[in-house]
Amino acid sequence: MTHDIRERKYEWDTLEWRYIDGGDTRVADISLLAGEYLFIELGWEIEGPVRAIITYRENDKHTRVKYRPLPSGEFDLDNALEYPCKSCGAKRNKPCTGDNALCVFRVFLLSGGVL
Repeated sequence: MTHDIRERKYEWDTLEWRYIDGGDTRVADISLLAGEYLFIELGWEIEGPVRAIITYRENDKHTRVKYRPLPSGEFDLDNALEYPCKSCGAKRNKPCTGDNALCVFRVFLLSGGVL
């Protein structure tokens, strides 16, 4: 049995924007850890672990997203506890519960698939 371990961290309307280019363009810079996601609209979500830099030009309604890896000080890619467990539902930085054999591998989500 798998658990829903995703957490909606941000939404488009709740992003903290800063304006550039004289007020026409706004930018949001967010970090999403494993199990967190940004909901923009139906069919468009950004899943962590990733750093996303979102640029929105208001005049022509154009959106651009740049993806960067999270810095090692913020997210340790090789530490299994940095990921929530898809198998038992344990949260980030918490040990797995029970004796499920899949928890040995700390089953987690990455890029929409189960690893």
